[in-house]
Amino acid sequence: MKNIRIAFDFDKVFVDYPPLIPSALINYLYKKRNHNLSYRIPGPIEKRIRIFSHTHFLRHPIKENIHILSEMFDSNKYLIFLISSRFSFLRGRTEEWDKRHKISRFFKEMYFNFKDEQPHLFKDRIIKEGKIEKFIDDDLDLLFYLAERNPNVDFYWLGNFKPNKPLPKNIMQIKTLSEIKKYV
Repeated sequence: MKNIRIAFDFDKVFVDYPPLIPSALINYLYKKRNHNLSYRIPGPIEKRIRIFSHTHFLRHPIKENIHILSEMFDSNKYLIFLISSRFSFLRGRTEEWDKRHKISRFFKEMYFNFKDEQPHLFKDRIIKEGKIEKFIDDDLDLLFYLAERNPNVDFYWLGNFKPNKPLPKNIMQIKTLSEIKKYV
């Protein structure tokens, strides 16, 4: 029996945003507002702020989601990958977080955007190269981009608000990661 090639994003899937900072603010700072999908690479001062904001005491694991990941790993039905658009300036914080929470043991491969590509282009390339069949992410704009370019991949949007436009047939909304069990 063939294992399903499934991939997950990292932030907001397994690592929570800092407490007291609204997700909408983080998303606003992260994406450019030019009617095209593009992401900002922060300047030196913002990089220092973001490095601080990624300390382990501000970036808690999402334990329920890590539990689901563990169950999927234990089932031996999946080849599990991590595809994160985290930029190179967060490499040290990412490695520290993993040493503390030991999430890397669940993944066949972990891909981080440490060459600072545009996140949507990076994820599209890795999905194609890795022959990913299913991908879970919290960034709906990014998923619209990926779904159009990867019509044979099933995408799962981890979000709990009503989208402002209809989802393509290969994007399904899940409000919690445990809902993925219905689809895979």
